[in-house]
Amino acid sequence: MAKCEQITTLRRDRLIPRPLGDTLAPGRMVEIEKAVLRAIGVPVA
Repeated sequence: MAKCEQITTLRRDRLIPRPLGDTLAPGRMVEIEKAVLRAIGVPVA
């Protein structure tokens, strides 16, 4: 699940250097990118 409405920052040293799940399809990544842009106030077509 990607909760694009709850954007936050994390310190790099808090991240575990491994994949967090399965690879996402390119179309799904585009959807997530658009959702993140909307969440931070960037108009998206």
